[in-house]
Amino acid sequence: MSGPASYRVVLAKPEHFDAIRAVERAAEEIVPLEDLPLALRGAMLTPNEELAEALRNGLLWCGLDARGEVVGFAIALRRGHDFHLDEIDVHPAHQRRGIGRALVGAARARAVADGAARLTLTTFRFVPWNQPWYERLGFAGLAEAAMPLALREIYEAEIASGLARERRVAMTLELAR
Repeated sequence: MSGPASYRVVLAKPEHFDAIRAVERAAEEIVPLEDLPLALRGAMLTPNEELAEALRNGLLWCGLDARGEVVGFAIALRRGHDFHLDEIDVHPAHQRRGIGRALVGAARARAVADGAARLTLTTFRFVPWNQPWYERLGFAGLAEAAMPLALREIYEAEIASGLARERRVAMTLELAR
């Protein structure tokens, strides 16, 4: 799978796990403290077990630079008839180059190929490279009452972990089947 010039998106491998975590750490550093408090930084890194499960299911992608270094990643989960984009991060030094769009594209293509009804996600409401960026990709925010059950469970677990409800949003992208 290709991405923007000098970058490519590939299915991840176990040897990418450490680099994925390094991207996660770098990406969380630029999120405003009111969205991701200091107490949660580092505490929400994706555990190896979750990365391994996504890898087994073919739902973990890496964005690689021209040298083959991991500069971004996306992880998706299958939830009933939906796919959930659980996390997508691009290293700050490589943002605004189309890598995130390519990673979302890989997850979307897999969701469509598997006959998913929609692609869902949760994100920060006020961070410019979060909700507004996803809206430009066609995602729409959902009121809490409109969330499918699986998405509501993910959203509520995030709130229970310490993220502020008023700063989070659930979003959906309806897929042609």
